[in-house]
Amino acid sequence: MKQIFLCQNDEECTQYIKNLVVQYKEAGGAFSHEQLIVDYLRILLHYIMMTRPESERNLDSVFKLMGASFKEKGYRTPFWAIIREAASAYKNDPVFYLAKAVETEITNDDLEELFSFMEYELMRDSDRQQAEDALGQLAVCRIRYQQNKVRNIKMPRKTEEVRNRADLPFMEDCRNFIRDYTPRKIKEYLDRFVIGQDETKEVLSTAVYNHFLRIVYPDAHLIKTNVLMVGPSGCGKTEMIRRLTDLVPVPVVISDFSGIVATPWKGRNKEESLLNLYLKSGKDIELTECGIVFCDEFDKIIPAKLYSKGGDINNELQGQLLGMFEGTDIDVPLQDKSSGQEILLMNTTDILFICAGAFEGLDKIVRKEYVQSGIGFGSEVSGEETFEMTGELLKTEHLMEYGMKPELAGRLSTVTVLKKLDRETMKRVLVEPEDSILSRYEREFMIEDNVQLRFTDEALDVIIDRVNEMSIGARGLNAVVRDILKDALFEVPTMTGAKEVLITAAVARKESKPAYL
Repeated sequence: MKQIFLCQNDEECTQYIKNLVVQYKEAGGAFSHEQLIVDYLRILLHYIMMTRPESERNLDSVFKLMGASFKEKGYRTPFWAIIREAASAYKNDPVFYLAKAVETEITNDDLEELFSFMEYELMRDSDRQQAEDALGQLAVCRIRYQQNKVRNIKMPRKTEEVRNRADLPFMEDCRNFIRDYTPRKIKEYLDRFVIGQDETKEVLSTAVYNHFLRIVYPDAHLIKTNVLMVGPSGCGKTEMIRRLTDLVPVPVVISDFSGIVATPWKGRNKEESLLNLYLKSGKDIELTECGIVFCDEFDKIIPAKLYSKGGDINNELQGQLLGMFEGTDIDVPLQDKSSGQEILLMNTTDILFICAGAFEGLDKIVRKEYVQSGIGFGSEVSGEETFEMTGELLKTEHLMEYGMKPELAGRLSTVTVLKKLDRETMKRVLVEPEDSILSRYEREFMIEDNVQLRFTDEALDVIIDRVNEMSIGARGLNAVVRDILKDALFEVPTMTGAKEVLITAAVARKESKPAYL
């Protein structure tokens, strides 16, 4: 059976399966629906060959996927969920096109017969040690999924619960939002909390406005504008999303995509972000399907590390994200208190996805093209310090060279590049925004103790020096300020008569204690 992975195309694979089935029948075996089994195996093997790295093109993967195919009362299963996503990514693929009919017709009895067929094939293997190992893996997959199949039930929406979205309560809030907030007004709101990054704020504001237009006017079939934000750590990417969370009338979740793996492989899967969105909405599925998902650390799903036998470590995950970003039905596992698991069918067509990451090294890819060609800079450009990547310079081809699948890059229709914060901007971030770091600490001293907190200009310069040494951008501001104020935060509540806490440069450098006046 393992020789099937040597087939060069689908025709060879199909003929190989048919030959195995003939031999099985001659030996006394039988299938209730022979052609259905042949088609099922074609789809399963085609999926592995098309989407899995070479190191996972083996019988273990076949067994796991077979086990994940078990159904309960006709509801959808993990295997068919990922096949539907593959079909969405490869829209013109004839094998995946066949999957819908097979999913409808195949039964658990057919799968039981297929497991018996696999046992027969493994018993014929001349390498007894390999055969016994494979038989053990096959038995584990068969028993595990038979026992747990009742925990993989899709929760269908009851007919009486399906309502016209226009009549739902949150839709009035969405209509009010686009009445009160144009892209310019959304940006003005972000300006109150985020210093600089005007280009990105404009891109983000336009995408959010477009998102609500699509929700309120579904019949207009407006184009979906998922966003990719590229920029170093601590430049404001996450802060913009946090502020939008307080502004928009739909749920927004920030999901860490570092460590995400393809479904159904063990680990954190992409469905985690959709589950969090569902919980954030109060388990309101209609509201969930109009929400916003911020995929932070998105560059971590495109690592440079390759399997020793070839294939990107997250190639399949990128393929699965195509359908999710564009819009498809996703089976989202729900954790149940009874230790079981239910599956919620969620449509992602109207969910806005905003992806962000540092994409370290991407600037070198962009710089290589433009510096060598001299476009926009002149041939005299040679030092890296003279080059700054911008959204206008960054192309889909650069993302592809970095490691992103071209189809995935196409789903991220709007790309914006954030600048690294320079010294002056960092200082402005510290003091200017509404609800800035310093203003929060000023309120803490004033509310409890009626004490004024004051920093000298020299102290602010020291803070910026210390933060820049950390190389994490504005994310280091709170840690540094908290470290400087820790003595005052401890001592002031027990003091009497103090009206002001003065932080000088010496205090900021930890050379002396704060002055209490």
